Amino acid sequence: SEERLRQSAKMEAIGRLAGGIAHDFNNQLHGVNGFANFVAKDPGLGQRGRQDVEEILKATERMADLTRQLLAFSRQQVLQPETLDLNVAVADGRSLLQRLIGADIEMALELSPAPLWIRADRAQLLQVLMNLAINARDAMPNGGRLTIGTASRELVGGEPGPAGAVAPGRYALLAVSDCGSGIAPEHLPHIFEPFFTTKDVGKGTGLGLATVHGIVAQSQGCVWAESEPERGSTFTVLLPSVDAPAPSLDEGPPHGLGLSRRGRVLVVEDEDVVRRVVTRSLEAEHYEVLEARNGAEALELCSREGGSIDLVLSDVVMPVMGGRELGERLAAEFPGLPVVWMSGYPRDAAFGAGHDVEPERFLQKPVRHELLISAIQDALAAGRSTRDPTPLA
Repeated sequence: SEERLRQSAKMEAIGRLAGGIAHDFNNQLHGVNGFANFVAKDPGLGQRGRQDVEEILKATERMADLTRQLLAFSRQQVLQPETLDLNVAVADGRSLLQRLIGADIEMALELSPAPLWIRADRAQLLQVLMNLAINARDAMPNGGRLTIGTASRELVGGEPGPAGAVAPGRYALLAVSDCGSGIAPEHLPHIFEPFFTTKDVGKGTGLGLATVHGIVAQSQGCVWAESEPERGSTFTVLLPSVDAPAPSLDEGPPHGLGLSRRGRVLVVEDEDVVRRVVTRSLEAEHYEVLEARNGAEALELCSREGGSIDLVLSDVVMPVMGGRELGERLAAEFPGLPVVWMSGYPRDAAFGAGHDVEPERFLQKPVRHELLISAIQDALAAGRSTRDPTPLA
């Protein structure tokens, strides 16, 4: 309908805005977090100063969580999908959900007798359950009953209602129902909009249901709500069904873990604060670091330095020459040179659809020091086993 198209366009526009804000915010947050970590490691720092720095680090974690929520509802979160049974995921989260809703609310699980295999990010699926459970708890301030049910559903074309917007096929259905205050009819069309809330000031961000909508949409599913005032609400999620996973073979420990050979790293980053933090982090681990502000400078350095550069650590969105073009040029001119990417945008948003960048070669800012060093160690190890021994120049 025209109203559905209008609503979809509005959510898309807000999502693009949120994604852009989160990108810029993550760049600056990377700098704050990085320099605060450097201060925290100063052996001359007093007890009071150390406590202050720890509070700064805690605040950066909370800010990072907020940007992850913004990216989730804008469908730009980095997902790590796996094949899992929806029933098992719900059952595994039961104890956590019960602690969230409190002892005065009874929780009942009504799970499908057969496995419901889906392709989803386990942590993000738990986030959906948590947000829906919290929403139900707030609708039942005097206690009540929360019911979480699962079922298999086959959709055919032309079905009425919200499910009519979903492609035909097999789906796993997740329903979260409460017996609370319900949602007013005039509010129901807006509940998945970011920052829409009927709660008092200071008691809600308006991101909970928007986050649910974004995670479900990014997983190729849909979510909708049915409610009547004083008669409770039911939130229904549909996620595409997949075949049961094949038995996996034991592949042993991940390749490259524990290797610590140092090398020469070219850092390509246009944001000065991020480049300074990354350089200092690498130098603290005894890597030799070269710096470039964009892809063009990086190519010039690679040509000048010959085969002495062991790895390139590059941002994706940069002026003059961005990371995508830089990657293509490096692959053609310096085959086998390992590249690790980082960005304030998630991987899909940074590279676009159809990219072939491995998840383990991509870091989303702000990047923890340990994760940065681990990714570089693994990329160097893999590069040493595959790289052409001939010089680059």
